[in-house]
Amino acid sequence: MANSLVTPTKVIKEVAAELINNIRFAKKANRSYDSQYSEGGAKVGYTVNARLPQRYKVTKGQALTTTAVDDQVVPITITDQAHVGIEFSTASLTMEIDDYKKRYIAPAVSALTNAIDYDGLQRMYQSVWMCVGQPGVVPGSTGTLPAAANLVYLNAGTKLSEGAVPVDGRVAMLSPNMHAYLSSANMTLFNPASYVSDAFQKGMFGSQALGIDEWFSTQNVATHTTGQLGGTPALASAPSEGATSLSLSGWTAAAANRLKKGDVIQVAGCYSINPMNYQSTGRLQDFVVTADCDSAADGTATVSISPAMITTGVRQTVSGLPLSGALVSVYEKAAANQSDVASKASPQALVYHPDAFALVMADLEMPGGLWVAERISSKQLGISVRFLKDYDISSDQSPARLDILYGWKCIRPELACRVAS
Repeated sequence: MANSLVTPTKVIKEVAAELINNIRFAKKANRSYDSQYSEGGAKVGYTVNARLPQRYKVTKGQALTTTAVDDQVVPITITDQAHVGIEFSTASLTMEIDDYKKRYIAPAVSALTNAIDYDGLQRMYQSVWMCVGQPGVVPGSTGTLPAAANLVYLNAGTKLSEGAVPVDGRVAMLSPNMHAYLSSANMTLFNPASYVSDAFQKGMFGSQALGIDEWFSTQNVATHTTGQLGGTPALASAPSEGATSLSLSGWTAAAANRLKKGDVIQVAGCYSINPMNYQSTGRLQDFVVTADCDSAADGTATVSISPAMITTGVRQTVSGLPLSGALVSVYEKAAANQSDVASKASPQALVYHPDAFALVMADLEMPGGLWVAERISSKQLGISVRFLKDYDISSDQSPARLDILYGWKCIRPELACRVAS
């Protein structure tokens, strides 16, 4: 078979196809906002607003009671430009297309897809407040199997259901270690005969197990290190309506990083609600710490949290405000047991509905004056890749680069639950 000239169009089409087939987390996120960026070129810093669904409260009786329309808009900003640079001689441009894919495209795609998924998983977990499991303990590594492993993931599903998260389409992204324990504990359940080969080749369990449609294993799951904790933390004062920070006391003297951004706390007397019927679930509301928190010499500290403590209206998040002196638990651990989770490195798996997170990819601006400047932007694939190639006459080398421009955003954190391990 004769050699064929590898054209730029072939190159970027191959990259786009390989990219969409290799991503894990990015494939299972909301991609509906990409088209808003396809306006002939974008740069880092461009922002588009995602409009969230309306929430309403039902009124009983014949008399009409209207509910004000409450538009909620979340900005999604392009934050990252990533590229892979390649340099080769003009002689190497002519080769079999399969050989070209193996030598140049496959390694470039692996690097680009890893960058997208890694950034998403490293950043998105810090916006998610619902959490199950214990930092430092992989589900299934202690206790009787398979119950010890299954219960943690079932609890994640329970929290999602209590939060009115749709049952269909739920996805789990596990670390390889979590995947191994769960797989060994449930070999038959997760790997029926028709799925065995595919599951182990693609890092995905058989579907619809433990209430989750799709299970994936990825090395890019973020590892979170919890704060050092210590003492008997409690509210130094009662929070006000809409509070996004809490005044705490009871820590053991001054310490940096008493709580770390991404830690999860609960406050006695403050319960989560079901956003459809606005009734208490009877479970303490999880709050994620949104900034590192230091304690002062007298054991006081101010911690920033999400979600806000809202007790009325369509944005209600909790059944009521806690009182001054209410005890604070960390990862559902009371003061006496907080040493179990202090300063632990904890991989953070995610169980979620894809609408919890959004990934946007934009068309990069095209420079002029180059030998080749091509772009493929596919709405169907949800991928935009720019290919630039120039020529150096002094060395007969042709430097080239593949670029992507993207941004991640947790647009609906209430649709996700973390699994600490």
